[in-house]
Amino acid sequence: MFGEKALRSRFALGLIIGGTIAFGLGAFTAKAYFGRKQSPIPRPNTRPFLTEGFDFNVLRTSENDWRGPDIGEKIDLTRLKSKDGKTLASMVGKRPVVPVSVNPECAMCSIASDEMVHLHKKLSSMDINYYLVFFAAQTPRSDFFRYSDSLNVEGPSFLWNAEAGPPPESVFTMTTPSHLLLNSDGTVIRVWPGSYQDKPVRQRMARQIVADILVATDTLNALLPRTNANH
Repeated sequence: MFGEKALRSRFALGLIIGGTIAFGLGAFTAKAYFGRKQSPIPRPNTRPFLTEGFDFNVLRTSENDWRGPDIGEKIDLTRLKSKDGKTLASMVGKRPVVPVSVNPECAMCSIASDEMVHLHKKLSSMDINYYLVFFAAQTPRSDFFRYSDSLNVEGPSFLWNAEAGPPPESVFTMTTPSHLLLNSDGTVIRVWPGSYQDKPVRQRMARQIVADILVATDTLNALLPRTNANH
């Protein structure tokens, strides 16, 4: 359903190619390997070789109108306001932020609240803020903030200020829930659309989101200008 057949085919091909390369290099590397100091291999219960993730690229293909914004697109964070009137822009600081787009009329958002609670706790430990947001095209008749409280995700939530105009089409048509990784100026870095009915799949999706964020933030940190201590 999520490309498992294709994944198995690629895995099998990898074994064939990897085995051929390993056979060709074996004689060359054996002497060097056994001639240097070796580190102990982790015990099996640490599971160093297995990470079950989720391929969000399948959901981000161009034929899916609900895939969310393009990488590099900007979202005006001053238009997202909390219950007490603070803007998301004022809360972000200089760190990337992860908003999750929800909708009071979305049944899947309620089902996926456990995924949101988990991600909030995990990302908070990584010093990354995680917020519920609603990209409303007009002022909703329901009380969004009461609804967001019911999802049990700590921290403020943010509602799009529709009085100054509707949100960008790409975020308005995006499926809910969807997760975004935004730079402090609102630039879209990554998008993870959707969730799933079955909890094991939601858990895999959450693990993938965390893994992708680690890679993205490490890359961003590496690109930051460093102060030369000699000057």
